Amino acid sequence: DDDDDDDEYDDEGFSSYGDGDTIVAIATPVVPNAGGVAIIRLSGPRAVEAARAVFRPASRAARAAAREGAPPSSHTALYGVVVDPISVPNGPRRVNDEDVDADSLDVVDEVLVLPMLRPRSYTAEDVVEIHCHGGSVCVQRVLSLLTGRDLLDPSGGAAGVRLARPGEFTLRAFLNGRLDLTQAEAVHSLVTARTERAADGALAALRGGLASPVRDARARCVDLLAELEARLDFEDETTPLDRAAVAAEVRAVRADVAGVLATARRGELLDTGVTVAIVGRPNAGKSSLLNAWSRSERAIVTPIAGTTRDVVEARVECAGLPVTLLDTAGIRRGAGVDEVEAIGVRRSVAAATGADAVIVVVDSTEGWTAADDDACAGILHRRDDRDTAGVGDDEGESAVDVSARGGDEWACAKARLHRVRGTRGLDKISGLSDTILSDVAATRADAGATAILAVNKTDAIAADVDLDAVVPAEVRGRFAAVVRVSAVTGAGLEELESELGRIVEGGAVGAEGGAWSANQRQAEALEQALGALERLEAIVVDGNLPVDFWTIDLREAAMALGAVTGEDVSEDVLDVVFTKFCIGK
Repeated sequence: DDDDDDDEYDDEGFSSYGDGDTIVAIATPVVPNAGGVAIIRLSGPRAVEAARAVFRPASRAARAAAREGAPPSSHTALYGVVVDPISVPNGPRRVNDEDVDADSLDVVDEVLVLPMLRPRSYTAEDVVEIHCHGGSVCVQRVLSLLTGRDLLDPSGGAAGVRLARPGEFTLRAFLNGRLDLTQAEAVHSLVTARTERAADGALAALRGGLASPVRDARARCVDLLAELEARLDFEDETTPLDRAAVAAEVRAVRADVAGVLATARRGELLDTGVTVAIVGRPNAGKSSLLNAWSRSERAIVTPIAGTTRDVVEARVECAGLPVTLLDTAGIRRGAGVDEVEAIGVRRSVAAATGADAVIVVVDSTEGWTAADDDACAGILHRRDDRDTAGVGDDEGESAVDVSARGGDEWACAKARLHRVRGTRGLDKISGLSDTILSDVAATRADAGATAILAVNKTDAIAADVDLDAVVPAEVRGRFAAVVRVSAVTGAGLEELESELGRIVEGGAVGAEGGAWSANQRQAEALEQALGALERLEAIVVDGNLPVDFWTIDLREAAMALGAVTGEDVSEDVLDVVFTKFCIGK
């Protein structure tokens, strides 16, 4: 949180925005009756004064500095005790007087206090951290003393310290120029990261990885805008405009913005995670696979068909992504299926339909049977229906309805893809164009593209058995990958994870940006900037509109890019961003 360059921050601190309150919050998780250390964080113009009102350091020099009002040594920890100032015989503001009998004080806790003076602190204000004992009792007692109404005002007036709002420490860091908006959002991503890869991405963004290319693109837009507006003001005094050079510059900026936007798919996966349904007929080894993969006994395993009646969840990490595995009831139909099992089968189909990917498990000792074919075909068909629903000319009409009316398949595919784009709000991320859309084979929603066939129980068959003898090539061709696994020995699980990561990420692994990635808010702003730059490039190349029309789209692009980093952002956006934070960060 430190930076030796003091000139980087706004000297007026938070007092230049709002009322300049001093805020306090618990900065660490509070676990009742547990936890070794808890940290209480103060920030604001009276942070040092508030800490000194309750803290009596063991050092005589530190007590003398407190009495004289001298600033403490920044980034130097002090050992001492927190006391209830009401118990001080000389008065509530005389905690550090030398003639006070220390034994007479009401000691609340033994603590370390770490002052970090502005601007070399997280918020670029005076910050004081009080490291007290963990649990809920000690930390709440210290917090209550700091927020007492007469702590800084003996007359009982307004409190000098108030509880911080969610995300207010990071908001102050942003408002004081300590962080830009992408870095502030990265702080939230870091503390909520579910995998090492997500944490690495957040750290990369916190170190400016995302902001740097966006800021560069915005600067180029602003420079070009300044040149165009200067030409409008001094048209008779400037050289002729090089239209080709302007188009080339816009094209280059557009490519840079598109590269940043391409990382949004990776960001979405790291943020929301992936849901994977494990499906198949009864006794194929689905529950055993879930247990082996998650290294737990989440699902009950027996040789009795229909043991699993409901969807069982387990969370794992796969290729750096948070993955939720869904073990489902074996899919079968017929007279032997009771009502409870039938409900489980319906839930299995629903889970498979809504999952990001599906793993179909087949028993290698029995090979692919008609029951496997029935279960698999039904699931893949429903996943395909999910992707093709609602693309008719009329609201709620399915692609099947369009085909029945004679609508051509290309139109159905195109409408479906545009619907998915609009729902995600990430139109350009997929990189698909109308040229690709014209190829129906490439654009048709293929449920098999997100399905893996896991040939299970390979420990029970000979290693040299040909897959053709277990699963026909025609069947294997329906899936994006076929993996030999053994839930008993764990063989093949690493390959299964690798294939799953490849399938669910698509091109996100190779997207630009290294570890960092754009989140949904940033992607929407980047999409707006990209659209404005595309319109600008088109009118520059066309040459039918005057230069003053060019500045409209160029200004929109610059403002949208500024919204990413926070240089052009509304208070409503800040509310949305910072209310996601926990209190104390």
